Amino acid sequence: MIIRELKREDREEYLKMSAEFYSSPAVLSDIPSEFRENAFEEFVKGERAKCFILEEEGRAVGYGIICFYYSQEAGGICVLFDELYVRGDFRSRGFGRAYFEYVFKNCPAARYVLEIEPDNVRARALYERLGFKELGYTRMYRD
Repeated sequence: MIIRELKREDREEYLKMSAEFYSSPAVLSDIPSEFRENAFEEFVKGERAKCFILEEEGRAVGYGIICFYYSQEAGGICVLFDELYVRGDFRSRGFGRAYFEYVFKNCPAARYVLEIEPDNVRARALYERLGFKELGYTRMYRD
């Protein structure tokens, strides 16, 4: 198992995996492919967000995305776990846990934050085992 930062040559595989993710029940709705293409360019820069490729025996089996922001409430830089996708055949084999441990070790932060689809019981169980707890806020958005 290897976890590494996304590279420009990962473009097609990343776009394929992100399309798989956005057609899964882990998200509320699909997004335009142009959003994923723009995100890839942002990840290659690596300034505000990073994408990591999860590999086994040279094959991409998933990816994870983190974003950075400053929070006065948390007392410093926060890492938002924005997405984690592991292809079906590779789930329940430790990739999720390994990804989180990799980020905790390599991207120090005052706080780590994530959001979860309420019905995703398996993900919630993993996050709780990793020490995450509900913050108590309701997230709102405006496009």
